[in-house]
Amino acid sequence: MRLCNPVPLTTLSPAPKIDILLPAKERFSPSNAGAISGVVRDLVQASTAKHSFRIIGTAVETPLMDKGFAGLLPKQRWLRGNNIGLAEAYLDFIKTASAPDLVEVHSRCHAARYLIQKAPHLKISLYLHNDPRQMKGGRSVAERCQLLHGLAGVICVSDYIRDCFLDGLDDCAGLATKVGVARNSAYRWLAAPQAKEKFILLAGRMVPEKGILECATAITQILPDFSEWQLIIAGARRFEDAAPGSYEAAIAKAIAPLGGRAKMLGFIPIAEMRDWQARAAISACPSLWHDPMPKAVLESLAAGCALITTRRGGIAEAAEGRALIIDDPTIESFATGFRKLLGDAAYREALQATAWRDFPFTDTAMATAADALRRAALGPN
Repeated sequence: MRLCNPVPLTTLSPAPKIDILLPAKERFSPSNAGAISGVVRDLVQASTAKHSFRIIGTAVETPLMDKGFAGLLPKQRWLRGNNIGLAEAYLDFIKTASAPDLVEVHSRCHAARYLIQKAPHLKISLYLHNDPRQMKGGRSVAERCQLLHGLAGVICVSDYIRDCFLDGLDDCAGLATKVGVARNSAYRWLAAPQAKEKFILLAGRMVPEKGILECATAITQILPDFSEWQLIIAGARRFEDAAPGSYEAAIAKAIAPLGGRAKMLGFIPIAEMRDWQARAAISACPSLWHDPMPKAVLESLAAGCALITTRRGGIAEAAEGRALIIDDPTIESFATGFRKLLGDAAYREALQATAWRDFPFTDTAMATAADALRRAALGPN
């Protein structure tokens, strides 16, 4: 869905009602917000039609936003599974809480299909944060073609994810205009670039595909040659404070030779993470898998860090020309990249300046694009 002249949601009167259905595993709370929850909060807060939205998710004690969140418990989760159980609970919910003009299902193809089948009177759209070819209900060409026929629209977080959804759908080419991109973005919380300190921030989920172990190993190899620098590692396996697992243990063992020059912080709240990002001279986002459009990349650029990342998935859509991109991520290639960043101050500072100066990936830009695609999905007024 390529919109040359995007039409904002605010052109509709009366204002539309849009429900956002989160994945059941998401915890829309300040302490445990996952990546999708963070994107949804930014989408709503930056929208010019923020009062149109109602966010639906698994019940939490303290929602991430004061208003506009409805917490439900998945219905018969033991039989249906968490996501279909949440979709069924949602259908019960709107029997008394009023039906919306559009239901936007986030990153769950099978939940979107379930709602299409169970509630044909509703307009359903799908917001994809990950590759649908690896999701239940979207793995096959036939499943995605069926979705495309039933959905009012599909919003993707990057061109890479759009290409994933349309992979093999040549026979549905006439419907490809339903599929658009609202590239993930980040709220720039700083009014001006901050003074940078000599440490490398390596932040992300502690899972093998994020490349944290390979990156930490590379840094450990070269940091002895740069005595003024330190390494800070932040993140956990999930978006919550939990006991470290075997992967974290492997990372701790890898960085042990650095002694007090390296710290593992574990899971930290968003505000604390932003403080580290603001101060870090270098930020690393070393994904080994085809990362759709990671927030860590965007937040590092927003904070004016010299970013080192990889050419995987949709990352280069934001990082090209603004970061040091590793084409073939290995311990050796990471070590070469870090040696360049630490040893060449002019190069490092030029990346910092570019990241700060050339940052079009604002939450406002993301919300504007998403709202225009929602407006198109709603159809004629």
